[in-house]
Amino acid sequence: MREQKMRKRKGVCTGIAVLVTVLALIFPAGVYGADSEKDVTPNAKAAILYEATTGTVLYEKNADMQLAPASMTKVMTAIMVLEENPELKGELTVDERAVSHFYCSSMEPLRHLYAGEVISYEDCLNYLLIASGNEAGTAFAFELAGDMADFAEQMTAKAKEIGCENTQFRDPTGISPSNLTTPRDMAKIAEYALSFDKFREIVCKTEGTVPVSNKREEGFEYTNTNELLAPSELYENPYEGYIRGVKTGWTPSAGYCFTGCMEKDGLTWISVVMGVMDSAQAADGTAIRGDLPETVSLLALTEGITAEDLDKPVNAALIAGSIAAAVLIIGIIIFIYRKKRRREM
Repeated sequence: MREQKMRKRKGVCTGIAVLVTVLALIFPAGVYGADSEKDVTPNAKAAILYEATTGTVLYEKNADMQLAPASMTKVMTAIMVLEENPELKGELTVDERAVSHFYCSSMEPLRHLYAGEVISYEDCLNYLLIASGNEAGTAFAFELAGDMADFAEQMTAKAKEIGCENTQFRDPTGISPSNLTTPRDMAKIAEYALSFDKFREIVCKTEGTVPVSNKREEGFEYTNTNELLAPSELYENPYEGYIRGVKTGWTPSAGYCFTGCMEKDGLTWISVVMGVMDSAQAADGTAIRGDLPETVSLLALTEGITAEDLDKPVNAALIAGSIAAAVLIIGIIIFIYRKKRRREM
């Protein structure tokens, strides 16, 4: 009796071993795991590198850690604007509350929007995303929702609709430390924003202009805060020409942050770096944004990778069929095993 139990256990163990082997053959581990063995972003609290066309996460580090996104918040602000007005037609009048808010109090004189200024939707969104103009974000909030708090609630609701699970917004600029998101959620927000043609067009620009208006006799020019878009003598950027935006961020509490997009070799890479608390140094000792070397290190992971290398989403029918085949194979093996044992008895 005891011998029969031992044989039965042995048969079950054999079946389990065969099952594991067969499933491993049917569903081999991806070439690229979600967790990298090497920390390529040592100065960032959290990061992710995601390929949008295949849905592959190439690298992640604390990708679900909630952190303040700083001005990366403005990507969601832009989404709210583009959902309402995808062609950016028409004009808006800057509400007095938008420019008197303390979020806008530290702006450089004469290089900001004025209360009562009439500006086109397109010029305002350019200023928001390229120069990171805070009062452009507050102007949109009052224009579209009539109130900052209501607009922030709508932003949070839209983030959940997109699929973000750990994101909340309290203002449209990113200055509030109560704005929270994760690298994984921020990648989803960026991917959604990039589905708008106007967004893709704007975040690739290296500079822009706030034009003459009813409140200013002269316009002013500004440059993109995303330094990866343009060549630099301070640091090496091997991905110049491939970068397609998206948005920088910095506050004392959030540190340096950056969500980027790179299109290369038919693949679309979305990178997110958050919580880099210190600036970096160029070769000559000049201080540069702390997120720059972290992002370049992330993008270096993509070298030599093609679409064929990446894990593809597995069809549900294929999974079911493969499992059925595995069960059938195991059943045959167990049947042969038991038949052999009976003969030995």
